[in-house]
Amino acid sequence: MKRALTTVLAIGLIGVQFYVAFADDSRVPKSAYANEWTKPTQQNVQETIKTTGFTAPAERTFIYYDPQRGAIDDILVKKGQTVQPGTPLLRYRTDAIDRELAQLTSKQQQLSMRLSQLSEEIQNYQSMAAAAPENSFEKQQWEEKATEAEREKTELQWQQQQYEQERTELLKQKEEQTVESTMDGIVEAIDPNPSNPSRPLITIASHTIVIQGKITESLVGKLAIDQTATIRLPNEANELSGTVSDIGPFPINEPSFRQQSEYPFTVKLIEQAERAPKPQPSMPFGYHVDITIVTKEKNGAITIPTKAVWRENNQAFVYLIRNGQLDKRRVTLGMKQGNRQEIEQGLTGEEYVITRSSRDLKQGMNVWMPLEITKLSKETIQQVRKRDMAKYFLEGVFRAF
Repeated sequence: MKRALTTVLAIGLIGVQFYVAFADDSRVPKSAYANEWTKPTQQNVQETIKTTGFTAPAERTFIYYDPQRGAIDDILVKKGQTVQPGTPLLRYRTDAIDRELAQLTSKQQQLSMRLSQLSEEIQNYQSMAAAAPENSFEKQQWEEKATEAEREKTELQWQQQQYEQERTELLKQKEEQTVESTMDGIVEAIDPNPSNPSRPLITIASHTIVIQGKITESLVGKLAIDQTATIRLPNEANELSGTVSDIGPFPINEPSFRQQSEYPFTVKLIEQAERAPKPQPSMPFGYHVDITIVTKEKNGAITIPTKAVWRENNQAFVYLIRNGQLDKRRVTLGMKQGNRQEIEQGLTGEEYVITRSSRDLKQGMNVWMPLEITKLSKETIQQVRKRDMAKYFLEGVFRAF
């Protein structure tokens, strides 16, 4: 019986206090009813920029037509072909070199025949000299002829070396008429007009892929080299990580007074930098992607729900609950992430913050919180002294009437 009476008195006390605080005809100053409140939390927050881009080769090599080499004989590769250092790309005509090689070959053949003939003559002269009597005139004549043939053979052998050097030089020139690749990659384009020296004849794209993005002039100042970027491929769950490696100083299109300029930037993929190159790229060139760049990051930041922030005269405030009353606290805002707002100054993390602010809230208002009947217990009620309970009850009654 005593416990039931105590419970009834407590509920009656709360009912009277709610009436005098919120009833329109009550003469008591209005109080604030707080049904949503929280404590600030510490978390890692990031400021990000979202934009779009596409996959592109990290490097391109351009092969141009060289008129000094003459006419092009043949293009030795096809579009889409994989090439490596040393792969023949194109060959210039070598008609003049081929004619010189043919003439030189004829001279070498004649010289070889003469050298073979001289070798036989020398052998015959030496045999005749050996068969002649000692100290005879005949022996002396055969020896002189053998010596003269050997002298001619030596001169022709020297001439033979000269011809060989000329051949080596001509073959080297002929090899230089074949242009070879200097990199691993894929033939991206071949000019259908191979005799135009102002346009690339062959374009080779590297296997390594980068992301080319664009960003408006209002955001380009937030970009910086080495900022972390996340690449999302449409309709795929996997994400790629990268870093900003280059920011273009010039706008993509001609500047206009009617719209903001857009600037290019490049993201280098971390995964490809850490693994060995593949013979084919992991995705096609020109594949469109979504880019998220982390421009600012802070660990352990104090945050509150965004809806708890109240703005007034270009200043930010929050309402705290202190000793049963409202405390309007000016705060300095930091980064915003989703529905969480960082508070750089003004909160320690231990306050109770009302999470749904309104214009009816005023500094110093008494704060009422909902009573959770399911958690009401004898110990909870006994925490309020009977004298205080009676005091609050009578105070509410007299204020109401």
